[in-house]
Amino acid sequence: MNNKTLRAVLFGALGVLVVLIIVAAVLLLTDGGETAVAPEPTAALVADLPTELPATELPASPTVLPPAVVEILPTNTPLPTNTPTVTPVPTETALPTNTATAVPPTAVPPTRIPATNTPPPPTNTPVPAGPQPSNANGLVGQSFSLQPGRSSLTPGGQIWYEWRIGNTSGAGVPYSTIGVMPRRNGQDIVAWYQNNWGGNNDVMPPEGLSWPSWMAIPETGDYTIRLVVCFDGYQNCLNGGGTFYTLSQEIPVSIR
Repeated sequence: MNNKTLRAVLFGALGVLVVLIIVAAVLLLTDGGETAVAPEPTAALVADLPTELPATELPASPTVLPPAVVEILPTNTPLPTNTPTVTPVPTETALPTNTATAVPPTAVPPTRIPATNTPPPPTNTPVPAGPQPSNANGLVGQSFSLQPGRSSLTPGGQIWYEWRIGNTSGAGVPYSTIGVMPRRNGQDIVAWYQNNWGGNNDVMPPEGLSWPSWMAIPETGDYTIRLVVCFDGYQNCLNGGGTFYTLSQEIPVSIR
């Protein structure tokens, strides 16, 4: 192919391209003109459009939404209904009839005890004598007795008594304590001893001394009381470390 022929082909192709461009431009202008001069919608067309949009505005094209995702929810399990449970009523069981039962006798007939040839103990056995009155450094008991109608022989009750002591020495006799000693089951109870005179460097005058007073015994039982004197120091005597000399006979008292 020579240059002349090639040039003719290029000019022909260029001309075809220009013609296509002109046709496309005419078509675009024709469409734009038709849109611009489109006739106004009639009343019937306006009525068919939605009321919320302007009459001259066409509805927008629908938006394509993504496909819906379906989620399967668990089914609702019905709650248990409050159905009252019928509790069976207990049936009454008939009580057994009272059948009288013979009660064996509780009284046992006395058993005969064979007689023995053991003689009874003698009733004239002498009772061991208690402490006996004595002369204590010239002091002797002249009297000791309960005051009638004044003693209360109960635990802690007042037991009223009176005594008199003589002095055979003819001079003053020092002593530590003079009082009344309770005795039970053959034993002096120094803890319950009742001091009447003592603790102040006391001296018994030559003419002696008489005195009323009272004491108390806190527990029930059988006792004896007697007048005594101690010379071994006041506190030592009260603590049971001294010797108590008996100045009178014993008087039995029962505390109930």
